Amino acid sequence: MISVCLPRHPAVAYLFLVRPMQRRICLLRLVSAAGIACATAAPILADDNPLVAEANAWTLGQPISDELLRFRDSDTCIAGQSDTVVVFDGITNYDLLRAILLQPSDDRVFECAVKRALSLVGPSRFFRDTEQMYATMPQLLSQPRHRMLKDRAAIPHVLVDGIFIDDRDMSHDEASSVFEKIAAELRGGRPFDAVQKKYYDAYVYAYTETLSDGAMVVLHRTRIGNYGDFVVSKAEHTARPLRLADLPAEHVRPLLSGRTGDVIILRDETEHRSILYHVRDAYSPTKA
Repeated sequence: MISVCLPRHPAVAYLFLVRPMQRRICLLRLVSAAGIACATAAPILADDNPLVAEANAWTLGQPISDELLRFRDSDTCIAGQSDTVVVFDGITNYDLLRAILLQPSDDRVFECAVKRALSLVGPSRFFRDTEQMYATMPQLLSQPRHRMLKDRAAIPHVLVDGIFIDDRDMSHDEASSVFEKIAAELRGGRPFDAVQKKYYDAYVYAYTETLSDGAMVVLHRTRIGNYGDFVVSKAEHTARPLRLADLPAEHVRPLLSGRTGDVIILRDETEHRSILYHVRDAYSPTKA
């Protein structure tokens, strides 16, 4: 019997490793060959990705690798470790992301750099920095993509992290009780990642599946799902291109009314789940 632990992340194609149109087929293949799955997924981790390591080691004044400026997509079921979205999702070097915005590159690379910078430092800092960039280098605004970025800075944004509970995993009352506990810890100042992990681990359970060849596998999942982070504005409510995920359009208005540190709990009736959002950063162009 094989034991596998699978992450819970809605509409994200298992942390973008498996593309949505082929997710079900690929997941079955991964489960039926757990050892191969682990070997395949491991190189995608940021710490093991040579392009991510190179990007995070970059310092001001160094040339930027052409590999980071060229858009790459393996266009297969399993994303490759050199795929642009995989690499940029692992970058934690904010100076590099800002520097990429100044380089000639594919527009898709530019957008990956923008999205990763927004999720890394938040819209308040990022749009403040872009305002200074355009003040010192106004010639950039001759490029359509920079004009579009400047326009984005003119409207409110929020950066949120989310946790979800599916109706099939908990009753409404039980989910409300769990969210109340999570909200209390977040309002008390405990880091979101620590709170998420605590409740993720507390609600893990095992179950078995029988494959078509009769083999049995033990799977582990949690009733507390990782909804990921989203940068939200009235014009955008998607994690794309870094993740193939969109939050419900009806959540945009209440999220944009939030302030930094707020906890907002909303329903997604289409997916039959409750979602707790924690506002990591709220940006208003009049207050930035």
